[in-house]
Amino acid sequence: RLLSVSVRCWAVKLAARGTQALHGEAMADELAAALARDVNCLAEENRNTRKRALLKISEAVLNASPPLSPGSLLELWEGALRVPLLRVFSDGVEKNREISITLVTGIIERLPDVRSSLSSLVPTIASRVGIAPFEEGCEEVRLQLVELAELLVFKAGASGAPYGKELAGMACALTADTFPEVKRAVTSFVRALVLALPAESLAPHCSPLVCALNVNLGHQHAKVRSLTLDALCELLPLDDGPLAEVSERLAQLAADHTPAVREQCTRRIGELIVRMPDASAHYKNLLPVLLRLLTDELPIIRALALEAIRAAGERAAPGATTDTPQVAYVASAPPVSAELPSPFDSPPPWPAVQLVQRELASLLLPALAGLRDWTVGGRLRFSGALLGTLWFARGAATDHLDALLAALYAAVDDDEANVRLQVEACARMAGAACEPKALITLAVRHCAAEGTSVAHRSACLKTLSLLLAGLGPAAASAHAQALAATLCQPHFCAAPVSLAEDASAAHARMQLRVATVVEALLATSGADCAGEPQAYQLYCTLVQIAAIPAPAGGDYTAQTRAISILEGPLALACAVQGGAAMHLRFGARLCEQLVSATPIGGTGAAATTEAIADVRMEPSAASLVVELLPAASISNSFSSRDENAPLPFAAWTVGSHEWHVMQALLQHVDGGFAAEQLLSVFPVFAALLEPSRDPPLRLTALGVIRRLLSDRDFCAHPDFAEWAQHVVNALLVPNLVWRAGRAAQQVRLAAALCLRALICLEPCPATPAELREGISTALPVLRSALEDESAETRLAVCAVMVRILPWVGYTLTDEDVRALYPDLLKRLDDANDDVRMAVCPAMEALLKSANYDQHFRKPGSNLDETNLSYLVRGVLVHLDDFSPDIQQAALRVLRVAIPINPSKVCLEISAVRDRHRSPKLCDVLIAEARAADSIAV
Repeated sequence: RLLSVSVRCWAVKLAARGTQALHGEAMADELAAALARDVNCLAEENRNTRKRALLKISEAVLNASPPLSPGSLLELWEGALRVPLLRVFSDGVEKNREISITLVTGIIERLPDVRSSLSSLVPTIASRVGIAPFEEGCEEVRLQLVELAELLVFKAGASGAPYGKELAGMACALTADTFPEVKRAVTSFVRALVLALPAESLAPHCSPLVCALNVNLGHQHAKVRSLTLDALCELLPLDDGPLAEVSERLAQLAADHTPAVREQCTRRIGELIVRMPDASAHYKNLLPVLLRLLTDELPIIRALALEAIRAAGERAAPGATTDTPQVAYVASAPPVSAELPSPFDSPPPWPAVQLVQRELASLLLPALAGLRDWTVGGRLRFSGALLGTLWFARGAATDHLDALLAALYAAVDDDEANVRLQVEACARMAGAACEPKALITLAVRHCAAEGTSVAHRSACLKTLSLLLAGLGPAAASAHAQALAATLCQPHFCAAPVSLAEDASAAHARMQLRVATVVEALLATSGADCAGEPQAYQLYCTLVQIAAIPAPAGGDYTAQTRAISILEGPLALACAVQGGAAMHLRFGARLCEQLVSATPIGGTGAAATTEAIADVRMEPSAASLVVELLPAASISNSFSSRDENAPLPFAAWTVGSHEWHVMQALLQHVDGGFAAEQLLSVFPVFAALLEPSRDPPLRLTALGVIRRLLSDRDFCAHPDFAEWAQHVVNALLVPNLVWRAGRAAQQVRLAAALCLRALICLEPCPATPAELREGISTALPVLRSALEDESAETRLAVCAVMVRILPWVGYTLTDEDVRALYPDLLKRLDDANDDVRMAVCPAMEALLKSANYDQHFRKPGSNLDETNLSYLVRGVLVHLDDFSPDIQQAALRVLRVAIPINPSKVCLEISAVRDRHRSPKLCDVLIAEARAADSIAV
């Protein structure tokens, strides 16, 4: 660049002098004289003139060759340049301000002493950026001013103390700058203030400065957050008053999405605790942040946080690593069953344990309250802090059990998965930390409390399962009996009645958690659960859960889980193979308790149970019990000890919990075992299948019977053969009686299907002699059922007729036959072709088993010529049916009738032959009848 003539002349003189030393004042005077015109141009109105003057001055001062000595530069600055250049800081042209600030910055860097310049520079800079909104509108220029102020403070050192208020105010204002680069520069400026100014001069201004910087901890740029944290940690040891406000931001930084920021936050908080004069006053603010960082995903951050807490403990109690513990709560490692992440799976350092236990109230209670924070991030922070607090607190947390459990109940079902996982870890840690007896006693009391909502009880149960996981085998085993006795209570396992869909879903979730508690207890206690009475009570609990009807939508998760636990962990603990062995061991006792007044899972025996045992010793048990049961009623007492006492199962309804348990038990036990329990079970079925009971109740009972009849082991068992006749006569036939209504129709169908399943067994457990005893009562009911509205019922009754008529047909009276065969002929006109086909074998069976005599002269005869003619005529109509299958079925019936009276059957066929569309089948039958007649003759 071209210099002015005077400047060039001065440079020539300077070069000509060579290495001769010039006096500083003379050099400054000469350069000032050379620059006088350019300095004057700084006041010109023309912007370009001012700019050229600034450039010339900058070139002459900063790029002089050889460079100006510090003394000469100071003289020049103080005498000629300071005032004009500082005036340009307010120039209307941005470029001119930028050049002047760059020039002043270069001069300040070279000055040996800036104390004399503080009085002018500090107010000038403060006038531009000391108050928001800033006089300086350009972001880059403001950045230059901040850097100049930092340089000025660095050069001035302690001499800047009188200007501490102005400098701190400037820094406070600049923290609100929207330009990220300015925010970064401000943090460096603040650190320079801390290093340069005496603590007593800066301390009065720290509080507003800390509050201003605190805002930038939430800036979107990670670099700004990081640098601001550095500046704050330099300021806070001077004035710790605002630390409570800053700690909230520090907690947010501990969960920052940038790992580098979290790591730096951990380091800085650790340093802060060590550097602060009275750190103990702020443990409640800083320790929760470090405790939260113990759950960080990065191992380096977890290690730094643990070391910081250990160091804090060392400072609070020097030598604690070798001291004998002064409290009773020894910090041992949590059990493996707690499944805690690192570092919580190991013993905590003793100095930190002492520190946290001493500060426990101020650490634990805010963390518990924070679990209800409305933000997900807040709940994550507080749950992490709670986990760390419990790890260090160990047994000392027992003093806060009420608050701890209440908070866990409220947070264990959090909507956010990450929060839930962390709260579950807290619950397992609580199980490992707190005194087991107090913990389990209180948790069980909360689970069993009357009047609590289903959701709250469900949360209590989930928390209890997590506590058990943290307890470890020894502690859990000591409480296995109390837990088992609590869990088998009906309010945990009973099915909800008439609840809305949401409430039913809540109940299903609660029952699933009951199964989870049982599984957790078995996982921790193992073989200790095999003893009495806890093994039986756990068995009852799981069977009761398996018995719960599924809510709308058919979700059987809880039931399936209960069965799998019964067949797996519980059977393993009891040293038996699978669920069948468990039912064999405990099923009879449960069955007896169901039919008696003894509570499920109870350890005492009721009088009813003893009465059943007495009856078992009789030689003919089934007959004796049936004598106690009238044919269609069970209103009498079952107990031989109290004949007037009502039977407990007589009041069961379709929603009764005991009835659901009975159904589940009979569904899952081995068929042979179920047959052995008929002495206890049959009175229940007799009571529930009384025709006066509600149809839905009878339908469920018939459904259980049908499932049992589909089990080969049940049907083949000798005990069932003893009861088969009574099942037919007392349970099934009475429910085939016609009653109005669709529900009654479904009951008849279920009874018919059960009767068909029983009668069609091979071999039939009900002997022909037993069937003949009851046929007089059963036949009118069966005839009525042949005309049922349901085609399936009619089909089933036809199959029953086919099976029993060969056994009882010859014992029927002539009146029975005259009443029966017209009902069978009506079925040939049935609207359902399957029924028409099914009734033909029944008529064949009737004809084969009938005692024929032409005029009823032979004793015992029940079919005469007249009735045979009527039957044949009714069948002949269908010999000309449009369906070939019906024609063949009718043909088979007529072939059975021919041997009875060939001539009469031949006459009847011949009479209708010409009216048939095709006489082919008639001719075949006539030929067979004539052949039979000739043979008979």
